[in-house]
Amino acid sequence: MKKISIVAAACLIAFSVSAQKNSLKTQKDSVSYALGMDIASNLKQMQLQNDIDVTQLSAAMQDVFAGKPRMTQEDAQRISQMFFMVKQEEMRKAELKQFEKNLEAGNAFLAENAKRPEVKTTASGLQYEVVTQGAGAKPQANDVVTLHYEGKLIDGTVFDSSIERGSPATFGASQVIPGFSEAIQLMSVGSTYIVYIPQNLAYGDHGAGPIDPYSTLIFRIELISIK
Repeated sequence: MKKISIVAAACLIAFSVSAQKNSLKTQKDSVSYALGMDIASNLKQMQLQNDIDVTQLSAAMQDVFAGKPRMTQEDAQRISQMFFMVKQEEMRKAELKQFEKNLEAGNAFLAENAKRPEVKTTASGLQYEVVTQGAGAKPQANDVVTLHYEGKLIDGTVFDSSIERGSPATFGASQVIPGFSEAIQLMSVGSTYIVYIPQNLAYGDHGAGPIDPYSTLIFRIELISIK
């Protein structure tokens, strides 16, 4: 009996699908259905299917076509914009959840690193140690500097290196992340420092390229000159 029931159900489903297809008898039917599919697919792709009342969506389309919408275009735009702003923030927070481990690992690393006698910590939380102390001038925030650097994550992964490229970098001292900018303004020309940059002085909850959100960064910096 169960096998017969399953076969019967399958036949009913097939008949239902066939009937739906056959209901698209005119070009108008097909175009209307295609547009509906397009709208639904876009909403589903944005993961909004649980936030949308299809009945009200259909009613709004009918009201607009009839020239009798129940709200002004300005109110509709305002409500939509507010909804998408809130939705995007919710999605961003949900995505960031997976990166909270970086925040915890970074804080633990910095707490342990600060115990080493050769490591100094500034008021902002930036940590650094002097490898070589130069005797040249120190750059100011509006200066342009030339330097070699290598950046890596606390697990040792190198994400950028002017040394590997074989060419030093030149840029404004204030045109980089806050921790890097603070570090080079501590250095004299000819110095080499290793700096440990907390996530809030780096890319924070946004990340950048291969750098995940909440990542603590380590840079080895050799300050060559000030222009």
